[in-house]
Amino acid sequence: MKTLVIGGNRFVGLRLAWELSRRGHEITVLNRGQTEAVLPPGTARIKCDRKDHATLKSCLAGLEFDAVFDIIPMVPDDTRSIVDILDGHVGRFVHVSTASAYKATNAAPVKEDFPKVASISEGEYGFNKQLCEEVLFEAHSRTGFPAVAIRPGYISGPHNNVYRESLFFDRVVKGRPVLVPGDGTHLAPFGYVDDLARLLVLCAEREEAVGEAFNFSGEFSVPTNDYVEAVFGAAGRWTDVVHFDPDRLGLSPQDVFQVFPYLWRNSVVFDISKAMYTLAYREEVRLGEGLRRAFQWFTGAGIERKNMDFGLEDRILDLARNS
Repeated sequence: MKTLVIGGNRFVGLRLAWELSRRGHEITVLNRGQTEAVLPPGTARIKCDRKDHATLKSCLAGLEFDAVFDIIPMVPDDTRSIVDILDGHVGRFVHVSTASAYKATNAAPVKEDFPKVASISEGEYGFNKQLCEEVLFEAHSRTGFPAVAIRPGYISGPHNNVYRESLFFDRVVKGRPVLVPGDGTHLAPFGYVDDLARLLVLCAEREEAVGEAFNFSGEFSVPTNDYVEAVFGAAGRWTDVVHFDPDRLGLSPQDVFQVFPYLWRNSVVFDISKAMYTLAYREEVRLGEGLRRAFQWFTGAGIERKNMDFGLEDRILDLARNS
């Protein structure tokens, strides 16, 4: 296939480029070129800010692609502009959305037809991403635009530019306690980045994907306590785990997020059976192995954060131990 990756220099886009290369596909990446990355040999590059719609149209004029993967759409105008440019010039358009597009719920499992956030008050990021999906599927209904949407939960793995598993790695290598809000029994879904890349490629290859949305996560949601144990196992070292009650300690959601970058009040379970049965997708890398690979990259890339300010964490530790 002749493919275009919008993004391509970071995390999901970068791992997708290498998955496409492994499968023998022709690759072009389009991005601003501000982040250095080791791309597969032979990758073509288009330097363009996708938010500059006039320049984007000029850069893509006359080009045809078998598959386009949009890794970084953030607001509906991002999606609307690329749909207008590519309609009639692309065989498959695979859009990376987010599981944050779903309404917060205690129900489980969440399937693809679950209600979406309906206002910005429910979360600006998720609201805008679901508006992007609306643009896509309206175009599919109107012109047959060959859209597919993927809604990932938490993604881990090498090159993760979101400070999640690396937050815990930083504490473990420094011998710092790991802070967990609540009792650690709430469930969360974690998927490995290369599994996501494989699913994205399946969406481009399989006709059954057109016009559909698919959840992505690991096959099983796991309790936070199990996730922390998997972090320790990946690092080959252990430290203290301190549970705390944010409400009792008078902590804001922003305070909690700085020490624990995941949801924690409700369990979250995503149903990925649609991708499994429609596209023959299967998870290949389970949580423990994915974190082991992520820690190997963390240490090899030398990205441990130095001279960190642990003032907030120390305050929480004191409050938790004295409460």
